[in-house]
Order: sequence, then C-alpha cells, then structure tokens
Amino acid sequence: MSGILAGLVLFSSGALLLVWDRHGNRAAAFSSRLASARGEPTAAGRLRLPASLGRGLPPRLAGQLGRYQHELRLAGEGKTLARFLLDKLAAAIALPLILAIPYLALTGRPPSLPLALGLAAAGFFLPDLGLRQAVRRRRERVFLELPDALSMMALALGAGQSLRQALELAARDCAGPLRTDLAAALTRARRERALDERQALVQVANEAGEPNFARFAELLASKESPYLEFLRTHAAQARAEQNRLLEQAAERAYLAMHAPLAPLLASLVLVVAYGFLHLLNQSI
Repeated sequence: MSGILAGLVLFSSGALLLVWDRHGNRAAAFSSRLASARGEPTAAGRLRLPASLGRGLPPRLAGQLGRYQHELRLAGEGKTLARFLLDKLAAAIALPLILAIPYLALTGRPPSLPLALGLAAAGFFLPDLGLRQAVRRRRERVFLELPDALSMMALALGAGQSLRQALELAARDCAGPLRTDLAAALTRARRERALDERQALVQVANEAGEPNFARFAELLASKESPYLEFLRTHAAQARAEQNRLLEQAAERAYLAMHAPLAPLLASLVLVVAYGFLHLLNQSI
C-alpha cells in the first residue's frame, strides 16, 4: 500500500511539473514584445543576473550561457534565459519523478541514487534538444517563406514602387518569422540614419541564421538599382532550391515510412526459404 501511495505522489509531482513547464508563463513580457517590434534585442538575448555574479562565472559556464542566449534569439519565441534555465531545472526534477513510478512498482523500492542522478542529468538536457528544434523550425519557415516574399517584392517594384515600399509590402503580407525579420530590418533602418534598408536587412538576416536569406540580403546590398530583374531571378532560384529540398525530404519520409518493413520482409524470406529447404530435404 505504501508503495502505491508513493508512486501516486511521484506521478502527481512529475505530471504537475510538466504541466507547469508546458503552459506556465508562455507569453513573453510586454517589454520583450515591444523591443522585438522596434528591432531591438529582446530579453531572450540578455542574461538577467547580477553584475557581480556575471563577472564571477567560470569562462566555460559563461560561454555556455552565451550560446544559450544566441540560440534563444535564433528561436524567436521570446523566451528569456532565466525562463529557459528554469525549464531545465523543472525537467531535471520531473523526469526522475515520472520514470521512478514503473521502477517502484516493479521492485517495491525507489531507484538508486546513481540512477536518479542519471535521469536528472538526462532531464536537464532535454530542453536543449527542444531549443535546437525550435531554431531549426524557424529557419525552415524562413526558407519556405522567402520565395513568396521575393515574388511579392518583384511585383511591387514592377508596379513602380521603391525598394523600401516593396520591403514594407512584403513585411505586411508575409506570415511567420520572415515578416518579423523584414519589419525589424525596416525599423532598424529608420532608427539608425547610417543604415539603409539593405544594410539593415543584411544585419537581420545574419542574426536570423538562415543561409539562403542571408545570401540574398548580401547580394541585394552589393547590387545597385534597378532591382526588379535581380528579385525575379533570385525568387526563381529560391523556389527551385525549395522544390529540390522538399523532394529530398519527401523521399526521406517515404524511405523512413517503409524502413520498418525491411526486417519483416527479410524474416519472411528466411522463413519461406527454410520451409522450402526443409520440404526438399524430406522429399529426397
């Protein structure tokens, strides 16, 4: 009876931690959203620690926190570094609590200390995987949205609008992270007189970390007007590259879907071959 009660307590604690980690404080602060709209670094890129504590950190730990800051900026979800570290702590507590339930049910005693520490370490690094996936998803969305944005800009230039107006139109009509990046570039160009929209776009594209977007921005910054033919050509190239990568992804998905059938077919062939050889041996 005591083992069942202990299992229920462990399960409830782990489940509550996961629910809090999943749904608690999901929205970014207003200051972070306002800074993002102005094209300024958000709170996700700043470490909210006392200055004395920041100076006293070991170089390796400071470097790891810097990498977290960079990846949080690339993810674009508005999550602060403090919240991300809290997520890691919650996962380190929740994973051992949840996985200890079947162990307690089977053995009647709690897991050993080394096993609990190993599970805690695994849970501590789980949010890192989620952060990398968020960065990869954002880059993929920018890559998928880029051809449509370039085509829209080419249409605007063909209608007699300026490059800035074409960028503003793309920033209004695009959906997803590319819209945020274009709006941030335009805002940065308005705030800093030394930057034009092309130079600001290069900075934002490099910060976004998507190679095709960054290459387009650098080529645009190095080219002089007129931009219409350049945008049309680059839009066609981006769409062709997108189609090629999507075809490769579809082929990989097809192979992954049928990969589990290979062992079954191999086993079936071996069984049929064995049965045929056994029948042949009995008939001789």
